[in-house]
Amino acid sequence: MKKKILFILSMMLLWGCQNDRTSIEKITLSKPVTMLYFYIETCSECQAFKETAIPYLEETFGDSLTIQQYDLDDDSTQAVYEDVIVKLDQFDQSLYGMGPMYAIEGYYAKVGYTSGDEEYIVQDIQNAVEQKTLSDELSGLRFTYQ
Repeated sequence: MKKKILFILSMMLLWGCQNDRTSIEKITLSKPVTMLYFYIETCSECQAFKETAIPYLEETFGDSLTIQQYDLDDDSTQAVYEDVIVKLDQFDQSLYGMGPMYAIEGYYAKVGYTSGDEEYIVQDIQNAVEQKTLSDELSGLRFTYQ
């Protein structure tokens, strides 16, 4: 009898420790989109984006979103980064070289990241592709393509 009770309590404990993560809604964009992600290896915000936002975006959008990652400390990245910066409308040059920065190619770029913004990022990507207004939540340090 004691063994049964101990077994039942053990099972309850194991069930309580399971990750009850809600499933992520899958979205297929009406046309493929490329995200250029610029980061600095020693930047904690950049690492948080890489560990949290990128997997979330990959799971949400699947093959309709391609994510290319670029280390801002790598000299070979500079040409790609410059190409994005010159296409942005009224880019604040004081932010040049700061990470993280992600660019939804042809639509907009955003400097900075706050953990928990993943759903807003998803919404903005969808809105950009559908040519709708982007959210106010991520409007700070966001620059549209010219």
